[in-house]
Amino acid sequence: MKIFFTANVLWDIYIFRGGVIKALVEEGHDVTVVAPHETRVDIEKELGVKVININLNKRGMNPVEDIKLFFELYKIYKKEKPDIIFHYTIKANIYGNLAAHFAKIKSVAVLTGLGYAFVTNSIVSKIAKFLYKISLPLAEEVCVLNEDDKNLLVSENIIKKEKVFVLPGEGINTEKFLPMEKTENLKDEKIIFLMIARAFFDKGVKEYVEAAENIKNKYTDTEFQFLGALGGNSVAGIDEKQMKSFVDKGIINYLGTVNDVRKIIKNADCIVLPSYREGISRTLLEGASMEKPLIASNVTGCREIIIDGVSGFLAEPKNSKDLTEKIEKFLKLSKDEKKSFGKAGREHVINNFDEKIVIDIYKNRWCNK
Repeated sequence: MKIFFTANVLWDIYIFRGGVIKALVEEGHDVTVVAPHETRVDIEKELGVKVININLNKRGMNPVEDIKLFFELYKIYKKEKPDIIFHYTIKANIYGNLAAHFAKIKSVAVLTGLGYAFVTNSIVSKIAKFLYKISLPLAEEVCVLNEDDKNLLVSENIIKKEKVFVLPGEGINTEKFLPMEKTENLKDEKIIFLMIARAFFDKGVKEYVEAAENIKNKYTDTEFQFLGALGGNSVAGIDEKQMKSFVDKGIINYLGTVNDVRKIIKNADCIVLPSYREGISRTLLEGASMEKPLIASNVTGCREIIIDGVSGFLAEPKNSKDLTEKIEKFLKLSKDEKKSFGKAGREHVINNFDEKIVIDIYKNRWCNK
């Protein structure tokens, strides 16, 4: 089959769907990735696919730009005539599904998360819902990563229940994210907590910083790390100045960004994510797969990954006091209990979120003529 993957960031296609694409290529399918130009990875060489670059402003709300995107995708689809197109991210799903419909090509909409703007009553939310109501019913199938997102789409009358399929996340390569020994000189030093996320308030950065400050006032042998891109100029983001203030006060250690998170995760004792909402958290899956205990908010996209009291702890969302208590609860566990949490987490991921499960779904559900 001739299969297209369309999204707003080429790097995300590589990181989140690389395993699926590689498996499809190995099976003999002709795979093309459609996304804006990217310098971080040579995806053609890495995965053996063709790349078509497009102009897509993922955060802009300029209707002229969006109409241009629709026509650009329509022309590509009409010319290339793929058998099926998988769309990811909001703009690709809206304008890509519309373009595929008019080009008479089968498409699948994959919603990896509905986003916080979507579930509010803002103007952006209303526009997104309106556009989803137009575009999503045109897809062959709509995929979400959890039951809550499915129920929300149905309750908002955006899509019919029978047309929504719940994917078990985007899959994690449990053979790549293996348990690894801590670096020798770190083994018996500070207990390291690690948060991996984009530096946005809705990821729970404020709660993480407040909990870190609370804990460090009581436990001096702890370190709180943050790994991920800064929020830049976004009103919901943490900029360089704010992050520097947290670091200067000695509350957290900012690690910037890396291409391979495993070397950071391996030295952590616990992965923390106080997010307000997720699709299915990739960072929690990576941590659990590497046998790290988890602490996260009891919200959609996090609670599915953690077995509370067995592989980690669930904290009340937007509540730094409760997060502090859960972190302290973890600190009071014995070494054997922490090890048991890690092993239980990895087993849960292997049984429910392994990449092999997702690959089989793509192969058997959509990519099998």
